[in-house]
Amino acid sequence: MQMDNDGYLYHYTFPPTKLRAAREVVEHRYGDVDKDNARRLAPYRLPKLLEFIRRTPTDELETWAVTLKKSDVMVLLYQYPYPDETQDTQRKVNIVLSKRFTSSMGRYLWGLFSHDYEHVYLQDLLRRVYPVDSYAFLNPGQDTREALVAALSNRSGIAYGLIPFFTTSKKHSKELLKSLQIKEDCPIEHFLLFEMLLAGLQYDVFIRREGEASIQRKLEKYPLEHYQQLMKVYLEARTYETFHGVILEEAIKRLHDPRERMVDWTFLSEKALSDVKRWLVVNELRKFFEGDNNRRFEYWKRYLHYIDNVTQLRGNGDPKVAFIYFRQFVVVEFGNIGSAYFYHREGFDNWILSRTTSHNFRRRSTNVKESLLKETARTMRGDPLFINKEGHFGYYETWSRKFTRHMQEYLAGNFDYSEG
Repeated sequence: MQMDNDGYLYHYTFPPTKLRAAREVVEHRYGDVDKDNARRLAPYRLPKLLEFIRRTPTDELETWAVTLKKSDVMVLLYQYPYPDETQDTQRKVNIVLSKRFTSSMGRYLWGLFSHDYEHVYLQDLLRRVYPVDSYAFLNPGQDTREALVAALSNRSGIAYGLIPFFTTSKKHSKELLKSLQIKEDCPIEHFLLFEMLLAGLQYDVFIRREGEASIQRKLEKYPLEHYQQLMKVYLEARTYETFHGVILEEAIKRLHDPRERMVDWTFLSEKALSDVKRWLVVNELRKFFEGDNNRRFEYWKRYLHYIDNVTQLRGNGDPKVAFIYFRQFVVVEFGNIGSAYFYHREGFDNWILSRTTSHNFRRRSTNVKESLLKETARTMRGDPLFINKEGHFGYYETWSRKFTRHMQEYLAGNFDYSEG
């Protein structure tokens, strides 16, 4: 590495062929007469130009650059960069090009930068030419110009310096990319969008700016490791009450239900994983009671910190039924408003839940299946089973008060509680 007299720190670590390939792409996209002429002249003129640049003292280069023909300047530009040259020669080439800088050159260099945004000397050249016309070739607005000024002075690199602009701006990322004339699907676009998400997903204002659906579409494109990295930021910054449905539903599709398959969720903290499971319970209850006018969802939501899980039957011809699991008991709720059935948990698993997996159960009608889930035997072969059933009849305040009295006793382990 070396510290230049302009104050920038350079690291000579880039692969020598990377930007050459990028140059070909950009030349194809921005091809013009100057490029064609430069390509024809390069075999004859470039060796002499580079030789002169190598042996000319730095303080004489600017004067010499003014005397260059436009065709020679174009030869230097369209053969850029020069990874086989020494660091000193690469820096001198930048001095020459910056002295003869025009907006058309700026567009070309910016195109190169979008394909190899970490190239040290290309960044140095972009820094040198900014004072000439403040990147008029981008036609930047005031906010974009301020972001560029900050980015150009960032010690980690120009692209890294643009990350705060993408994270904190009030504009959608599409507008920001357009304001910087960054083409779709180029390397710097991928870099900026990923880093933007990595820095911004913890903030609700960022989610609102980009939109849930837009963020979900961006997230689904990433490979698993990067997706998990981004979801870790998003999930660990929130509680289950503030998760966004579109984003969480996509996560469950991609990573599976952690209550059933944990392997893809090990990246999360214990608290965040607990919140994901709690969100799933809330979501299951909300969907089950959707359209319910007895406010059953509102009631059961009170007990989220006591509920272990919520499951539903999903087979063809199955009744609409939800099994709400507490530590020692299970509440069975039906789609049609009526009574909720309370069972001892072990007895429920052994004698009620097991019925739902039998071949005989699958062959029955929906009404018969529902009746098989309304067992009232207190015990079954020695296992405690039925506890009670309570109806959701009348006003919410009336039935909910009665439910609450029973729930307090059952949560305390008093399953003999009765109100006569």
